[in-house]
Amino acid sequence: MTTATKTNTAIEITTTDKMTTAANQVTLGAMVSMAGMAGVWGVACMVSAIAQSGGIIEMARSYMVAIGM
Repeated sequence: MTTATKTNTAIEITTTDKMTTAANQVTLGAMVSMAGMAGVWGVACMVSAIAQSGGIIEMARSYMVAIGM
C-alpha cells in the first residue's frame, strides 16, 4: 500500500520579480501603443490617398501606372 502526502510549498515573489514584471508590462504597453498609432496613421494615409485620387478605382489605376504595369 502506498501513501501519498501533500506538502504545501510557498512560492516567494521577491521585489525584483515584481519590478521586472512591471517593467515588462510597461514595455509591452508602449510597443502595443506604437503599433496602434502606426496602424491609425496607415489608415489615415489610405483615406487621404483615396480622397485625393478621386476614388478607389482611380487610386488603383495610378498605382499600376506608378509601378510600371
